Amino acid sequence: MTVEPVLGGRLSDQVYDLVRASITAGELVPGARLVELELARRYGVSQAPVRDALRRLAADGLVLQFPRRGSYVADISEEDARQAYRVRAVLEQFAATEVCRLAPAGLVEVLHGDVAAMREAAGRDDVAGVVDSDVSFHRHVWEAAGNGLLARMWTVTEASLRSFTAVSNKVYFGRLEEIVEHHTPLVAALQGGVPEVAGILFREHVLDIWERIGTPIAD
Repeated sequence: MTVEPVLGGRLSDQVYDLVRASITAGELVPGARLVELELARRYGVSQAPVRDALRRLAADGLVLQFPRRGSYVADISEEDARQAYRVRAVLEQFAATEVCRLAPAGLVEVLHGDVAAMREAAGRDDVAGVVDSDVSFHRHVWEAAGNGLLARMWTVTEASLRSFTAVSNKVYFGRLEEIVEHHTPLVAALQGGVPEVAGILFREHVLDIWERIGTPIAD
């Protein structure tokens, strides 16, 4: 596959999108080595845009880079993901509670847009697109909570969970449309105006994945 330059676009952006899609679709499995020269040949580009793309993927948490050892598809263990989800569940509940209390103008419309994008991606069986919209949905909630520290913490949380989420969405949900259905009640809860109810629903949403694999996180 040769990368064709687009007007106003960068080769590294296109390589980033291609490698990222291969990872989230499971074509590049956790632990697989990503060799710059091989990727450059595959996409018909020099190694420079590949190197830049891999650095960005490492920042996203999808790639691990080791000096003198190369780059590898990130392998997030179930236990590592469990710990991250346990923290996220608490913060997600807090974020939803605050958002429900503040009722920021325009947020519901933005979230409906994220759900619509998620539904469109699910319709074309685009795992990466579903993950992007899922991440966007929760990022918007955290950022709307009116807490600067919480908004900054999302960046760390996203990086630690994105790879696991990409895999779990495909493995533990029978169909991608089911993920969309799980987000619709969240928007309704924020509209409902009862902070405690919204917070609990968001927390249960985060922990649902663990019930699916038979290892729920204890309260």
